Parts: sequence; structure tokens; C-alpha cells
Amino acid sequence: MREPDADDVTPVDVPFHPNVPQRRSVILAFLGVLVAGSLGGLIGWGLVDASCSEAPLQVQRLLTAIPGYEIHTRSCDLYLLTGALIGAVICALGAAIVAVLVLRAQSEWRVHPPPPAQRARRS
Repeated sequence: MREPDADDVTPVDVPFHPNVPQRRSVILAFLGVLVAGSLGGLIGWGLVDASCSEAPLQVQRLLTAIPGYEIHTRSCDLYLLTGALIGAVICALGAAIVAVLVLRAQSEWRVHPPPPAQRARRS
């Protein structure tokens, strides 16, 4: 058997599903999810930054009068990262759910256009 050449191959028409969203809509939805995730990360980071303090407490400052007492403060870096990640994931998931619903509704509107009477009233 001989192998088919590029000239021998006939193009095959792939059937187009009517509910496939437009590429522009999918790209906008993806960008919206990215923006929402990054803003959610900023919100999560800001909440943790406002509530976590690396400065010693008043009691710890008073205890420095005791000889040999050292102030140990915790670092908020891990908490900041965790807050940013959780905020980003929650906001990105919420935006993704909304984006999927909008894309489905948009494809339904394209498949089932409004009746002619409604089109005439809009014009």
C-alpha cells in the first residue's frame, strides 16, 4: 500500500456545533477570570496585611524590663501568601462560574433568536 500524499488528501468538513461560543467571547471570559483572580488575591493580601502585625505587643514591650527576656515576633509572610492565594482562588472560581453562565446564555441567544415581532419593536 502506498501512503497518501498531501495532494491526495481531501479536506473533511468538521461539523460546527451551534452552541459553541465565539472565540472573542471565550477570550474575554478568560481575561475576566484572570482579572478577578488577581483582584481577589489583592483583597486577600490586604485583609491579612491589615489584621496581622509583626510589631511586638504592648505586653511584650513591658516584659523587656525583665532581664533576659527577648521579644519574639512572628512573621506574617506565610499568612499574607495564604490570604492572597485563597482570595485569588475564590474570586477566580466565582468569576469562572459567571463566565460559563454568560457564555451559555450567549450561545442560546444565538441559536434561538427572538421572534420577528420582538425584533420589529427593538428597531
